[in-house]
Amino acid sequence: MKVKFFIFFMLIGSLAIAQTKTPTNAASTSTTTTKPTNKGGKGKKDKNTKSEMPKEQFVTVQPSDDEVETKLIREMASSEYQKNPKFKKTNDSLRAILRERRKHFYVKTKYPTRPTDKIQLAYNLVYNDTNIMHFVNDSICKDPEVAKVLFEKLVGDTNYVLIYVDAYSKSKSDGGRCNAGKETKITFVRWNVKTQASKWKHRTISSCLKTITNMTKTSIADWDKSSELIMNYHRGANFYDIKFDPAKPQLGLQSSSTDNEAK
Repeated sequence: MKVKFFIFFMLIGSLAIAQTKTPTNAASTSTTTTKPTNKGGKGKKDKNTKSEMPKEQFVTVQPSDDEVETKLIREMASSEYQKNPKFKKTNDSLRAILRERRKHFYVKTKYPTRPTDKIQLAYNLVYNDTNIMHFVNDSICKDPEVAKVLFEKLVGDTNYVLIYVDAYSKSKSDGGRCNAGKETKITFVRWNVKTQASKWKHRTISSCLKTITNMTKTSIADWDKSSELIMNYHRGANFYDIKFDPAKPQLGLQSSSTDNEAK
């Protein structure tokens, strides 16, 4: 019996000694795993990466003068325009656009808004806070690329203005003969800025469609405004000389030949 107890205690002791010799270093038995990074661009996208979408740009296109005037003409022709005073304010924004544009000099083509209208060349002259508009029927000198005030001088209440207009020929009825041609006009204006009375005189000094050839030796657009401006042109069998003296603007365009051309 004593032998059995002895053997039992020996077995328990050997088990306790074996447990104390087992390694307990967690660092030696632990393993770390790393996930492969997405270098090739495939697979799932990183949630922290935001893709920026291009922003759309909206451009507000202002209506042309012809469109504005057409709407205002239709407004005034409406029976509601005469009956309801509030109806007149519906297009105040369009009137504001016209007022702003007419603060600046321009020469441009006005296209018909009604069947009875004709193509016109519209002049807008400005002096300080006032302006004056002038329209002349012209279906040849259309959409001028150059419009320039060559000379301007106020004497008393009268403003003397010399205007240069140059456009490429844009006719569709000549079979392309004048594709590279020019339509050039000189306009002299006497304008009383107080009474708004004005006189306009137009001269065409170059026109492919009218067979008028500009023979002026110097550039009209680059005139120095101090010396006399002398312009020469040829039409048919006749040669014409026109001069403008900046020292005497009251004389206007002086011609050495009889020229009945008005436009």
